Amino acid sequence: MTNAIQVFRQHVSQKGCHRSSKREKILGIFLKSRTHISAQELHGLVSQDYPEIGYTTVYRTLKLIADCGLAEEVDFNDGVKRYERKWKRDYHAHCICTQCGRDFEIFDEGIRDMSVNLAKRKDFTIRKLRYELFGVCRQCAAVLAGGEAS
Repeated sequence: MTNAIQVFRQHVSQKGCHRSSKREKILGIFLKSRTHISAQELHGLVSQDYPEIGYTTVYRTLKLIADCGLAEEVDFNDGVKRYERKWKRDYHAHCICTQCGRDFEIFDEGIRDMSVNLAKRKDFTIRKLRYELFGVCRQCAAVLAGGEAS
């Protein structure tokens, strides 16, 4: 996490902002999160240990975290803006259920390999890679079929 803090500090400095222990505490909690997290959810986690840190500080810090490349905004078409950690993160695909909104990730190096090969064939340089698969999860498929989810 030390390198991530250095990246964040450098970005904050370049933006002309003052270094803040509150921002760094928020960053630490965000980087430990293993889910797609909204500003409100992150604030809930932060306030457990640091009740003096307000929602606005969390929201603005989350924007800074994304601006410096440590996080990325993800949109599951449910009206909630969420962020996921990009720092030292493997290639993956997001699977989003169109019935219930659940999401899960599939981690597979084949995603990167396939993307690189496709781009190479088209003489294209990848700057950002994101896979989102929309469908129906097992539980919702069972309900739609009239059965119980297993």
